[in-house]
Amino acid sequence: MSGSLEGKVAVITGTGTGMAREVALRMASEGAAIVGCDIDEEACAETVELVRSQGGQMEALYPLNLTDEANAHRLAEFAAEQYGGVDILYNNAMGMRVGALEDLSADDWQFTLDNTLTLHFLTTKHIVPHLRARGGGSIIFVGSISGANLGAAYPGNMGFLISYACAKAAVLRMTSVLANELAEINVRVNAISPGCIATPDAMNAYGEPGTELRRVAESPSLIPRLGEPLDVAKAALFLASEQSSWVTGQNLFVDGGFMVSGGRGQATAQDKEALAPLVAGMSQVDDAWETTGVKKPR
Repeated sequence: MSGSLEGKVAVITGTGTGMAREVALRMASEGAAIVGCDIDEEACAETVELVRSQGGQMEALYPLNLTDEANAHRLAEFAAEQYGGVDILYNNAMGMRVGALEDLSADDWQFTLDNTLTLHFLTTKHIVPHLRARGGGSIIFVGSISGANLGAAYPGNMGFLISYACAKAAVLRMTSVLANELAEINVRVNAISPGCIATPDAMNAYGEPGTELRRVAESPSLIPRLGEPLDVAKAALFLASEQSSWVTGQNLFVDGGFMVSGGRGQATAQDKEALAPLVAGMSQVDDAWETTGVKKPR
């Protein structure tokens, strides 16, 4: 999609590291001018330099805490002042505090809601007038497999993400509500729900290759590997560009098949062996139809 975002202005939140950094790099490579922000000054400044070193345009505000509505307004006005308007909003910024139900304080619960849900509401609220002024645009929320109604929000069904899961579920609901509300001003609203992505902040949870931590993260997906930030960035480019001009209100899972497998991943050898007699008794295939000379594994 070379040049697919030429002339567009994209506001991307949380551009310090990980997925948002990769999205900034990819959108800039497609011609978009990027406005970023982060609470981490050093990381955000590094992203700006990376984008510029590759020939892209990027300005950023840092440190910036988007749970303060004044800062959300400041970001929107800054983008318009720098580049004349806004066409794309990629809501990525996130902070969380997690724990099992009885170990989670009310303050930690509220912190996660504020930093995973409320900041998206505030940023979107103040960006929308600029999208309206441009005659439309694209808003992309970052959801999560944790926000889907499946299991306990983390591979392995460990129940320590209740605050994060509830916040991400609300982000996905906000996506569908705003897709309806903003359609009349030609703004498309979609979400991307990543699975386990190999970002710097997440790697401690996923362990090294061959460890039990890595097995728990990878085995529930049909494509048994960690996702890369680039996997998410490719989806973001699609939803931001005219390639998705008839797509709104959707939640795109970028999860290696986690959701479609019910979080179980590929069938295990043990499962296949247990079910083999049942499957054999139900099969009606005549091997005479196998003309390639290659027999299916039994």
